[in-house]
Amino acid sequence: MYPIEAKKIGMFILFILVFFSTISTNPLIETNISSAKSVDDVFQVISETQLQTTEECSIAYITDMAVDSRGHFIIADGWQVMAVYAFGPDGTFIQELGRKGQGPGEYVNPVSVEISQSGDIWIADVGNNRLSIYSKDLNFKNQIICTPRVLQYLHLNSRNEIYMYRSQENPLKPNTADTIFQYDDQGNKIHSFAPFPEQALKVKFWAGQDGMTIGKDDSIYEMNPLYYNIRKFSPQGELITSFSRKTNLFKVITKEGKSPIIVYGPFYLEKGLIIAHVNEHLEIYDTNGCFIVGELPFTQRVLCTHGNCLYTMLWEEPEEGQAQLNPKIIGYQLK
Repeated sequence: MYPIEAKKIGMFILFILVFFSTISTNPLIETNISSAKSVDDVFQVISETQLQTTEECSIAYITDMAVDSRGHFIIADGWQVMAVYAFGPDGTFIQELGRKGQGPGEYVNPVSVEISQSGDIWIADVGNNRLSIYSKDLNFKNQIICTPRVLQYLHLNSRNEIYMYRSQENPLKPNTADTIFQYDDQGNKIHSFAPFPEQALKVKFWAGQDGMTIGKDDSIYEMNPLYYNIRKFSPQGELITSFSRKTNLFKVITKEGKSPIIVYGPFYLEKGLIIAHVNEHLEIYDTNGCFIVGELPFTQRVLCTHGNCLYTMLWEEPEEGQAQLNPKIIGYQLK
């Protein structure tokens, strides 16, 4: 009997060692995120960058933004000004990428931007149905024509595999068509997945926001702007799990008067966190879908994340008689 008992004791000791080793290296416990009462308990402001306004650069609405490894801001205004601008880390206007038009390196509706692993800048041009690729030095390199046509929001994983997201097939005739498409490097569709949630069909409203992000291990996280439920997929589109706050699971979020609440995200942080921006509050999960903390008041709109930072925009009212300036970009870093 003694060898058996010794074996049990040994296994128990091993379990305890593994358990406490996991606790000591768990970033969520190290940062005490689960006990946070405000965004300030989780993030610290690291930058407030006023984007320069010039005759060549006047932003009306930011449809997408990306931050490169040098801290440059690449900003797309794809619906109103229909341009893509590059700013330095201090907000200095550098140049417009390409120009309006239909020739190589030109665009009609440059809605979405993405930075590849090599630092190239990719632009999804919905109007011209193509992806335009620029070098990190802001020079045009090449373009990809897509079949079926380009969707609104572009994402690249660590292997430069191409994914595009659309929040709804047709706002006038909503259906449960897939919302995420994967393309090969020639622009041909490989497959699609993440069908539009049936629960959101009852909302007679359209929201064109992005609704996906890709993690460090290339897992894909998706959340429709009209329905608070995050779905995690493999790079091949296989559903792994889905999650949200239990109080809102399988419910369409509406305010009084049945005006829908738009949910932003999900957003990914390299420390292994998934963030949803819901009704002017942040909700935080780990990448397995375990809820960590929520109801953190946050009124600014999250534009994007980079590393362990999230970036928002702040439009300040101009003084009387002055024109509207470009927004400030506020950077928040995980503590």
